[in-house]
Amino acid sequence: MKTYRELYFKGSQEQLKRFVEEIKKYAVGNWKMEPQTDRWKEYLFFDYIGNHVDKARVSIFMGDNIAKGELMVGNIVPIEKSQLSVEEYNAVLMQFYDDVVKPYKECGTELDITQPSDDIFDPTSIISEEALKKLKSFCYMANKSTGSSHPCDQERWFDFICQTVDDERIFDYSTLANFLQDETYWGKKPEGFIGVIGDYAWDEEHAYELASEYERACEILQYYKRVRGM
Repeated sequence: MKTYRELYFKGSQEQLKRFVEEIKKYAVGNWKMEPQTDRWKEYLFFDYIGNHVDKARVSIFMGDNIAKGELMVGNIVPIEKSQLSVEEYNAVLMQFYDDVVKPYKECGTELDITQPSDDIFDPTSIISEEALKKLKSFCYMANKSTGSSHPCDQERWFDFICQTVDDERIFDYSTLANFLQDETYWGKKPEGFIGVIGDYAWDEEHAYELASEYERACEILQYYKRVRGM
């Protein structure tokens, strides 16, 4: 499953303030840095106006993040179309990194600028290894025509849900639904296979049903733990 790449800038307040002042000199060629205004004074906007990737605006929010010692590319929005796919978003981010950030990085800055994160989704970036182990147990053994309704499947499903709540590391609805459908991770259902149990991804309908169940169950468990002081 493809996921959005991330790009972080970490350092002292002085280093980050210097970055904010100096990075504009590197927005050249196919890049144009938008002048800051009173309305958007907490943002840095970089517009890509070339033809190698989609024309888009890369934004970095400052706010109190400088005091916290970390800035990041917070969003990329298209200039000429309504939205970018994950692949298009990542292509713009990599273009920004190669054209603007890397030259700044190579100028001798002491700022810690990471490589853009990988574009392949890693579930342990959200949930724990133990929770993933329980999700795998459920997915590999569940009847994929009935979701979590069978008592044995339900027990494994609830065990996974409780683990994520205990860990305080919880999937959001859309990420879980998309992950459950990811054939590159779970496998593709064999052509002509008529069974309902196996090492393959969930279909769209059941994936979204499970994600909805998961979201609601987590809300209830979190409420219960909060009001009972657990």
